[in-house]
Amino acid sequence: MDATYHRTIHEIYALQEFAIKLGLENITALCQILGQPHKRYPIIHLAGTNGKGSTAFFLATFLQAHGLKAGLFTSPHLRDYRERIRVNDQWIEPEFVVQFWQSHKNDILRRKATFFDTTTAMGFAYFARKEVDVAVIETGLGGRLDSTNIVQPREVVLTPIDFDHQKQLGNTLSSIAREKAGIIKKGAPIFCAPQPEEALQVFLRAAAGNPFHYLPHAAEISLHKESLDEMTFEVVFRENHEKHVFVSKQVGDFQAWNMTLAMLAARHFLQQQGIAWNQKKVAEVLQSKIWPARLQTIRREPRIIFDVSHNLQGIRRTLRFVQRVAPEKQIILLLGLIETKDYGAIVSYLKEKNLNIWVTEPNISKKLPATVLENEFRRQGVAARCVEKPRIALQQIAEKQKSSELLIVLGSHYLIGDLLNDASLMRALKK
Repeated sequence: MDATYHRTIHEIYALQEFAIKLGLENITALCQILGQPHKRYPIIHLAGTNGKGSTAFFLATFLQAHGLKAGLFTSPHLRDYRERIRVNDQWIEPEFVVQFWQSHKNDILRRKATFFDTTTAMGFAYFARKEVDVAVIETGLGGRLDSTNIVQPREVVLTPIDFDHQKQLGNTLSSIAREKAGIIKKGAPIFCAPQPEEALQVFLRAAAGNPFHYLPHAAEISLHKESLDEMTFEVVFRENHEKHVFVSKQVGDFQAWNMTLAMLAARHFLQQQGIAWNQKKVAEVLQSKIWPARLQTIRREPRIIFDVSHNLQGIRRTLRFVQRVAPEKQIILLLGLIETKDYGAIVSYLKEKNLNIWVTEPNISKKLPATVLENEFRRQGVAARCVEKPRIALQQIAEKQKSSELLIVLGSHYLIGDLLNDASLMRALKK
C-alpha cells in the first residue's frame, strides 16, 4: 500500500486524542453530510460484552453463504484497520479509505469527531457504495450512546453481558445491560444469548412488545466432541425440532453458543427474504472459517494458542476450556492488557490456577505497564516473570517450552495483533 494510505491511517488514528466521547451528535451530523447511507440497506445490530465479534462474523458469513452480499462492521481490528469494514470477506479498499478521509477530513476535524465516529461513518458509506443486501453492525462500546446506534435495525442480537468498561457503562450488570439494551428499537426481533438473570430482566423489559428469542429456549445445544483443534456439536431448533450436527474449527463451548445465536438470527432474516435455510452451506462455513485470535493455535508442538480474551469473564471461559480439554498440560500464560481493565480481579482469579505466569504489555499509549501487572501479582502472592517487549517474551518462552507445556498468549487485541503481524516471528514459531 502506498504512502498516501499510510499517512491517511496515521491521521485517522490521531483522532484518538479526542478520547472516547459517547453520544450520537457527531455521527448524526456526519451521516447527514453523507446522505444517510445507513438507511439504504437492512441492518442487523449487535451489542454485548463478550462474543460480539465471533457472532457478527458467523452471522454475516451465514448470510453470505446463502447468496447475499453481506457487509460486516466490527471492532477493534487485529492486524489492519481495514478489517473493521468488509463485504463478503473482502476488506475495504485502501483507495476508499483515502478518498473518504480526504473528502470529509475538514468536517471531521471541525466537529472533533472521534476515531470511532469516523470509522462508523466510513463503514456506513462503504456499504452503501457496495450496495450490500444486509449489513451486520457490531457496537463499539455500550449501545445506547454508541456511534452505531443511529441505525433502525431489522434484527437486534444481544451476546452475553458481564463486567467491562464500568467507567462508561456502570458498576452493576443491570446498568451495563441497560446501556446495551439501548440498541433495541420498536418492532425489531431480538435474539439473545444466555444471560445472568439481572441482565435478562433488563432486556425483557426493554423488549416491550418486540419478539424475543432467548437462545436457551429457542435451541438446545450439546457438545459431542471437543479438542484444541476442532469440536463437534449438535443443535436442535425447538421451533420445528430440526436437529443438526456441526463440526467447527472454531473451538470453545462458548463458541457453539455464539454460532447458534448467529444461526437463529440468520435463519429469521433469510426467512423474511424468502430464502430457504441451507444446513449444508452452514456446515461448510463452520468447517472452513474461523474468527482469528480466539483460541487460535499458532504452533501445534509444543502448542501455542493466541486468544484476545481481555476481561474476567472471557479469560475465565478460555482457561476453563483449555484445562478441560488438555488437563495433562502445564499452562504457561503470557498476559498483556490495556490500562482500563480490572486487572486486580483478573489477577485474583489467575492466582488460583497453578499457572506459570509471564506478563508483558501492548505497544500502545493506553497499555497497562507490565511492571504494574507484575506488582499486582506479587501483591497477591504470586510470582510473575516480567518482559515488557511481547516479541522477546514470546521468543524466550517458545525456545524453552516443553512438549508437556501449553502456552496461551492472552489479552489485548493490540498485543495479539502486533504478534500476528510479525511475519518473521510467526515463521520462526512454526518451524
